[in-house]
Amino acid sequence: MTTTVVTSWKYSSSSRYLKIFYANGSGDLFYPVSPFIYDNLLRCSDKTAFVHKYLEYDLHFSRVSLQG
Repeated sequence: MTTTVVTSWKYSSSSRYLKIFYANGSGDLFYPVSPFIYDNLLRCSDKTAFVHKYLEYDLHFSRVSLQG
């Protein structure tokens, strides 16, 4: 699997939806994402590694692919 670089993100604390956008134009929607997880994403220097390690394979989050 090729890891795609994270270019931007958008978070809603009320809905707990976190949208992650990648360099290839694709995106993913993760939910429910707590403010704690989002704060850790902001503090992390490597967003791509964070998404890969803590969001993509965590069974606590649902993941929906977004078309770019």
